[in-house]
Amino acid sequence: MNNQLIKNWNHTNQYMNNIKKSKKIPLVCKICGAPAYYSYVSVIVCFSCKMFFKRNAETKQDHSKCLFDGHCDINIFNRHNCSSCRLNKCFQSGMQIEMLRSSRTTKNKTRRTNRMTKISTVLAKLKDIDQIQQLPTSNLLQSNQSTLSIDDWNLLSNLTRCYDEYNEFSIIQHFLCEQNNLPPKMRYKLSRINELFLSFINRSQYFYENNTHFISLCSHDRYILIHNTMKYVGGLSACFITRHTGLLDNLAFYKSIEIIYGSNTLNNSYRIINQLNFDSTFFQLILALLMFSTFDYTYYKNNASLNLLDMKSILRIQNIYAELAWRYLICKYNYGQAVINFSNLIRCLFSLNDTIVEAIELEQCKDMGDLVVEQNKKTITLL
Repeated sequence: MNNQLIKNWNHTNQYMNNIKKSKKIPLVCKICGAPAYYSYVSVIVCFSCKMFFKRNAETKQDHSKCLFDGHCDINIFNRHNCSSCRLNKCFQSGMQIEMLRSSRTTKNKTRRTNRMTKISTVLAKLKDIDQIQQLPTSNLLQSNQSTLSIDDWNLLSNLTRCYDEYNEFSIIQHFLCEQNNLPPKMRYKLSRINELFLSFINRSQYFYENNTHFISLCSHDRYILIHNTMKYVGGLSACFITRHTGLLDNLAFYKSIEIIYGSNTLNNSYRIINQLNFDSTFFQLILALLMFSTFDYTYYKNNASLNLLDMKSILRIQNIYAELAWRYLICKYNYGQAVINFSNLIRCLFSLNDTIVEAIELEQCKDMGDLVVEQNKKTITLL
């Protein structure tokens, strides 16, 4: 009994499907004569002619020309040969651009609305990220939203967080309060000033430790980068903090520095300070670039030189920060100002290298650098 019901059910389904198929009687396309099953913009056309009219009605009617002065007889076999005559036949058959335009306008309007909604959503997320992470560049979104991606903003936020932990303004404030509480003859002594600059360089360790790109490298490459670049990162940071705190405007401090490090080193440092006319976010990107820089001054030593093991990864990281710095400048300023800032950066790095080469000849500076590297050996192995 059940088998009979199943057979009857299958037979009924097959019969209904045959009825449905039989109802689809093919018509003739008025353009090329191919089988057609529906009308498009009030004209019975095949699918091929429908798509042809949709693509070409507005865009190509003024540009296409017939090679036979408009005498082509369009059919299913030659409809692809002459788009001009095929399009003219579409118009002669009653197809109208106005009917096409109304449907396309609605679709374009829908796409435009969806696009604006997506942009608004992204902007809202970017603003939330900016407020939560307290980036000092909250006005960048108003100038050019398309330059920086969400990943770029996250990377900038991480740099800012690292720099906040490594912030040296508190060191300067503590140093000045301490010196002001001392008698005039006890202020700005050699040992205390050396400790101040040693803390500048040593504190840059936090900037390395909290950088995910740096942590991803092997311990061998981390050691070499710290050994080669910490003097640049620490030295440039000291100049940047000195510029913004006006520490060299203190005559007693200026004279003490001149006695300790010499007038040439001080003048070179002063030149670097005057060149650091950068905002804090771009300066943080500069420090990140210096962290992964492979340039170093050349000097002779007894120890054998060490080479980086994964140079490709380091160069890739360099490109990440260099491109981000460029996009940031374009976003906040404009193309011309971005070029000026990068030009000033290159000039500043040359000045920094000259100053370090000269300062390393001083015994106290060399000992200071060696001490910092030795102190950071344990930290490198634990990362």
